[in-house]
Amino acid sequence: MKKLISAVAAAVAMTGFATAQGEQADLARRQARSVHLCYATTNDFTAAQASVTVTESRKYTYFSILGWQHGYCGIQDWGDQRVFIFSVWDPTDPTDHAARPEDVVEEQRARILYHHPLVKASRFGGEGSGAKTLTGLSWKEGEAVAAKVETAPDGDDRIAFTCFVKAGDDGDWTKIATISTIRDPKVKNGLGHIASFVEDFRRDYQSAKESRRAEFSDVQVRLPDSGEWVKVDKAMFSADSNPATNIDAGLVAPGRWFLKTGGDTPHNHEKLWHWMG
Repeated sequence: MKKLISAVAAAVAMTGFATAQGEQADLARRQARSVHLCYATTNDFTAAQASVTVTESRKYTYFSILGWQHGYCGIQDWGDQRVFIFSVWDPTDPTDHAARPEDVVEEQRARILYHHPLVKASRFGGEGSGAKTLTGLSWKEGEAVAAKVETAPDGDDRIAFTCFVKAGDDGDWTKIATISTIRDPKVKNGLGHIASFVEDFRRDYQSAKESRRAEFSDVQVRLPDSGEWVKVDKAMFSADSNPATNIDAGLVAPGRWFLKTGGDTPHNHEKLWHWMG
């Protein structure tokens, strides 16, 4: 009987392993792998900014200019329209794809304190939950789009994030929105470590066969005491659990890095989890 139980247990384990392997292989066929730049910063700063220049875009690709402990902002290609998105999470798990915004009690929700008159504001779910703003932005390949996020206290236990965007070298900063959420006590001034990323949201098996590429630059953080802006000169190349190997990243120039994923992308520059700069 013990031998039979052991054999059954082993068969179940192998079936689970095979299923997991199959799911991972299907993930690589379905969508381009998400790739990130994690910047070398500390938790102790009150604002951050960065720029993205998309050199190759595909429908429903999201180019996050800044991601941080509580949210993210960036640009997306919808095919017939291009947009800027600024999102802040409720105190929920961002990887919870079953999260519903209505399940979060009112006092725990991210709150939109202000938004530009031309910006659409709403709640979201499906990747944790929170509050987001959406606005049309006619960005172009080869043209820089910059984003800036500033923090401020909102009462004793909340932190407010104000997002600005600027398109083109001659553009002016436009205030998009201010969104408040519950403060993470582990992050002193509200932003924590910052990152940029490229993510394929089409995920229709065809999108994995298409490449997209962007360059990120002018990454800066503002120190809390002096108010001085300091440039960030190191970034780590990372990626999600998708096993696809057609990803790449590299240093274009000091303080400027590229990310590329999908299609015929060769992985011939930086290794994953390596620092650049």
